[in-house]
Amino acid sequence: MNVVLQALLYCEPFCSMLRHIKKSVVFSFNSNTPLLEALIRFVHEFRADRTPLEQLETGLESPFVPEDVYEALQKKNVFQTLRGQQEDAQEFMSYLVDGIHEEMVSVLQAHRARTVPATSTEDSAENGAGWLEVGPNNRAVNMRDVHSEAVRTPITQIFGGALQSTLTVPGATSDGTPRRSNREPFQWLALDVSSDSVSTIGDALDELVAPETIEGYMTVQGQPATATKQMVLERVPPVLVLHLKRFVFCADEGVKKVHKFIEYPAELALAPAWLARSSGTARYRNARFRLTGVIYHHGSHASGGHYTCDIQRPGGEWLQFDDVDIESLESVDAVLKEKSDRTAYILFYTICR
Repeated sequence: MNVVLQALLYCEPFCSMLRHIKKSVVFSFNSNTPLLEALIRFVHEFRADRTPLEQLETGLESPFVPEDVYEALQKKNVFQTLRGQQEDAQEFMSYLVDGIHEEMVSVLQAHRARTVPATSTEDSAENGAGWLEVGPNNRAVNMRDVHSEAVRTPITQIFGGALQSTLTVPGATSDGTPRRSNREPFQWLALDVSSDSVSTIGDALDELVAPETIEGYMTVQGQPATATKQMVLERVPPVLVLHLKRFVFCADEGVKKVHKFIEYPAELALAPAWLARSSGTARYRNARFRLTGVIYHHGSHASGGHYTCDIQRPGGEWLQFDDVDIESLESVDAVLKEKSDRTAYILFYTICR
């Protein structure tokens, strides 16, 4: 749990959001948003205005236990976390960020219910019916948003992206369009790194967007067809979180860890092949994402081990966190190199403004 809170504490858009809410919201959240309120109090424990000279003069402040966060987690049925219990860092971060998002959704929906007339049934049906877009080679693509009812929150504005998942069945769809696409939101990308062909983040993203042949596909007319499915990035968030899937299931060994080193860059550029072919992705073609955090897993088993992280401070300095132990790193090169005792598990890339 500590490593996720440390990583989020140095995620500037996330912390800025919490500080802005604390300044702007004059009402009490009370029990409707316990997790959001606990995170706001947690961030408030840290002084963001301390200069390097003040830090040298006063030294590091004493570590503390985030009691408010523990208590808020225990109020969520999805969290069975108790103090001292081992949790998977990615799962914990997922529950934490999704929990804040859901609390924000409840507040926004309650506000809209008081101020906006209810949407008619006809409008709702029309909004979920899908639409046609012009795809590659001027061919029609039937689009459908599988989460059209989702509410945008500050969390989705920071971490929320979207994949375009396209099923291609030449001449087989009932409405005559050979391609159907779903827009699927994500808060982070899960990358398969188990293949022998994957040794870099670029390789893993290539694997993510590679077309996949669907065996045994039958059309609506009951005819066999050669169908392919492909996912590409349609919307990329300001903070792109990459989860390296280190733990895979093997029939003879059960769950095992992928120990190999995956190379990741200090600055990530998005290859055109990773992006959907639409006007909406044009702004990402020259975008650069700067590495700002790495969460590592130590050990060989999914059910155990230890987590640490390397985090970049706003001034550019890199710090290594191991629970309450903090060390300054000489440069980003120390973050990028292969380590003998740990493997990168979650990467944080923040868009360069």
